[in-house]
Amino acid sequence: MENTLISHARISVPSDCFELVSALVCRLGGQIIVDDDVVTIPPMPEKERVGKMLKGLRLREGLTQKAVAEAIGVPQSHVSEYEKNKRPVPAAKAAELAKLLHSVPENFLHNM
Repeated sequence: MENTLISHARISVPSDCFELVSALVCRLGGQIIVDDDVVTIPPMPEKERVGKMLKGLRLREGLTQKAVAEAIGVPQSHVSEYEKNKRPVPAAKAAELAKLLHSVPENFLHNM
């Protein structure tokens, strides 16, 4: 996965969404600038990223671990272990997860 650094991006969101967007930046790392005040947040540790990404995308799609497991042909316990970062997601399963969760395989693979 290629890491791309975006030096600046301006995003306008409704005020009731600001807390949600801020929480996302806090999880992924970056900067929040409000009225010239800059808050820098370090990126999420790589060892936590894959599991949190999988769980978040699964919940976004309204799927249970069991439904994901059945869709990609693994036991439900494997999905649980993927989400807890106790088992790495194999590349072939990362591709299946990406298709199921409307994402990209790199979201489920560790950057080493």
